[in-house]
Amino acid sequence: MNRTLVGVDLGGTHLRAAVATGPTTHAVPVVRDTPARDGPAAVLDAVAACATHAAGGATIDGLAIGIPGPLDATTGVVHATPNLAGWHEVPAAQELAGRLGCPVAVHNDARLAGFAEWVAGAGRGTRHFIFITASTGVGGALVLDGELYNGAGSAGEVGHTPVGPDMPPCNQGHPGCLEGSASGTGIAHAARQALDSGVRSSLSGANPATLDARAVEEAALAGDELSIRLFADAGRVLGRAIGGLINLLAPEVIAVGGGLISAGDLLFAPMRRAITEIAFEWPAAHCRVVEAGLGGDAGLVGAIAWAVRSFGDLDHTSAGPE
Repeated sequence: MNRTLVGVDLGGTHLRAAVATGPTTHAVPVVRDTPARDGPAAVLDAVAACATHAAGGATIDGLAIGIPGPLDATTGVVHATPNLAGWHEVPAAQELAGRLGCPVAVHNDARLAGFAEWVAGAGRGTRHFIFITASTGVGGALVLDGELYNGAGSAGEVGHTPVGPDMPPCNQGHPGCLEGSASGTGIAHAARQALDSGVRSSLSGANPATLDARAVEEAALAGDELSIRLFADAGRVLGRAIGGLINLLAPEVIAVGGGLISAGDLLFAPMRRAITEIAFEWPAAHCRVVEAGLGGDAGLVGAIAWAVRSFGDLDHTSAGPE
């Protein structure tokens, strides 16, 4: 690389910045706590400081950042964020450009993670690819005919696929979204409800305030029947949603990432069985459903790849798989 390009992955707890060393590779990232409760200005100040530190005194020629929540990737305006206080119609690209003196590209964090999986991970070599991240919430990205698809600006919100009006609400309060059932938040909520209703479980002595999906996963791996059922329920709902996506878009590969995939077959076995409940035989036979390949680095790799695509030299701007 002969330009200093920086990628930033902004999360509700931590933010990471790194300099691109190639189209999908980066130097050791700089990590800082995200001042999530202090408002947009404080967060953008922290992003600029982290990026400057990562650049090591070099002039930054371009920066790309993944931000959670709905936004306009063309204008760089963030409409709202689920885990950052006070974000409403924030011109993030403009604000960061003013702080850093370089052009800035803003994109949704899940979309950039999906872009990373397409160019360097589980979707490499495809033209039609779907990425789903199942973690605290459920997000996603669509690559259609060799392009990261944004629609009118927010395409890829897989977590808000409807799975039934009587199903639990998502984090936005919408009843029956996939996120309400197949996310870490959804699994923890279902566990608390079951325990409150008197279901016997090894989780019965857990503090409801701190009970999370990881605790449910550990109990399931130890043989707890309730916890196994909760992951089976989440996997089935996720699988049916994937079956619908296969019918709708006929992708070559669907990659599932995020923290929940650490549960392995607790989630994936019921998910795979449920795909066949919905998906037509032919497109399902021509679509591989796999674990994502980049793990927790996907968001930062995606930001790096997007910075190179947006601001790199001609030799480094190819967005498609090699």
